[in-house]
Amino acid sequence: METPGAQSAYRLLDVLTRVSLHPEGITASDIAKAADLTAPTAHRLLRVLRDRGFAVQDGASGTYSPGPQIQVLAGEGVDRYALEELGTPLLAELRDQTTETVFMSVRRGLRLTYLVCMASSHSVQMYGEPGQLIPLHATSQGKVILAFLPSGVGDRIIDQLDLTQFTDSTITNPEELHRAMDEVRRDGFALSLEERELGVRSIAAPVFDATGAVIASICVGGPIFRVSEHDLRSRFAELVLSTSAQLTAALSRNRHPPLDNENLSAANSSQ
Repeated sequence: METPGAQSAYRLLDVLTRVSLHPEGITASDIAKAADLTAPTAHRLLRVLRDRGFAVQDGASGTYSPGPQIQVLAGEGVDRYALEELGTPLLAELRDQTTETVFMSVRRGLRLTYLVCMASSHSVQMYGEPGQLIPLHATSQGKVILAFLPSGVGDRIIDQLDLTQFTDSTITNPEELHRAMDEVRRDGFALSLEERELGVRSIAAPVFDATGAVIASICVGGPIFRVSEHDLRSRFAELVLSTSAQLTAALSRNRHPPLDNENLSAANSSQ
């Protein structure tokens, strides 16, 4: 039973569902037919989905396929196995190059979770356990993911965050955090200068999937007596950005097209 007065919302959700079921692409006319809509209505709703990142349109064929926003809001759409498999050797190299602790993290709702943590060989070091949940706003890893989410998404998430103060350097004002995102996007990386823990500095860069959606962050951090802000912005930035770019490229090369019912049956029969 439909809620009275919500016809437009139901139509939009019907179109979104049709797009999500056709990763290979679907035409506006086919969507209109399947959802029992007029062609102008289907085109209008598809433009809304495209504008918000829920759908992407192929310039040559005109077909629509799922956009990065679907994966972003699903939260669990990240292929963590591929991230770990492809990222672990790159993270090990980054740790050896910097001699500091490295992390790879993903967003989980309004928090961040460590996927991989490789400890420094130094006796005094940063560390965290895989699976540990940490705040988005007070970490370089969280901030870089927020900054590179699709247009408007990061802003809406920021407005929902509990901006707990951990140190005097923690950003606790939403407007200030919004402004910080502009700086992160400009630089291509995010810093945390004792924002979650006193005596610790870190830098993080984004990792993107084959569709261009940010899905993870790579971070290097260490104690302030070994790691200066200048180190982060120069040598460490170069290394972290290079590592994140390599992982992004590896994920793109590793991308496999989704199995449709025919291909799935063939794959199962061959086992």
